[in-house]
Amino acid sequence: MAWPAELASLGVVTARRTPPPRRPRRGPTSRVLDATRFRRRYMLEVRGLWRIFNGAAYRFYRNQARPPRQGDTPFATSATLPHEPADAFADGTWYLAVSWFNGVLDSGFLPLGPSGETYLRLDVASGAAETSPPAGPVDVRLEARAGGVVRVIAYALRAAAAGAEEWAIAYTTNGSDPPADTPDVTQAMREGVLDVLAYDLPAQGDGVTVKVRVQTRRNDGSVDVPDWTYSEGSKILTMAADAAGPTAGEGLAAWEGGG
Repeated sequence: MAWPAELASLGVVTARRTPPPRRPRRGPTSRVLDATRFRRRYMLEVRGLWRIFNGAAYRFYRNQARPPRQGDTPFATSATLPHEPADAFADGTWYLAVSWFNGVLDSGFLPLGPSGETYLRLDVASGAAETSPPAGPVDVRLEARAGGVVRVIAYALRAAAAGAEEWAIAYTTNGSDPPADTPDVTQAMREGVLDVLAYDLPAQGDGVTVKVRVQTRRNDGSVDVPDWTYSEGSKILTMAADAAGPTAGEGLAAWEGGG
């Protein structure tokens, strides 16, 4: 806009431009958010049976006929070890076992014996504990050798408290079971913690059934008057003697210069 010339000449008016009016400030702009731009989240609630774990305790089992089995009723419990049960033990042979239980989970019977057995044997006579029999072989195997020979292979651990002193081998060739505590062959065990047995039985005819029972024993008497105590729980192994041996390989004569 142009000012009149007479006003401009007086110098009282300065020409300037008036700034345009400000626009009113707008509020926050609302947007429609796309749900596909965000990660989906799900909440799941599960309800069911639950148990509160109790304080751990040891369970003690005993039996006079056999080693304890899973499912037997414990005769005593204790939160710590060692523990001395209040019940007395009558004369006889007792088998004892221990497990660990927290109200929900049971450990199963713990290894207690000298060879990792899950039980201990306690022999009581006249109200006093006696030395238990020696530990039996950890493992026994039979091996068919040439000429109808059956080899007996076994190993055993010699516990310091009730260690074995000799191997005791009983065998039959007529199909009957070899008796316990009546060996046909004995061998002294070597000094040390572990002893390995490798013994060849007398040769038999081809196909003859050989049955073998292997035990360990300890002399609780003297050299002149021995009193042998045998290990228990021995198993009877069976093998047919092989006196025929392998047949000659096909074409073997050609290699020997026979054609």
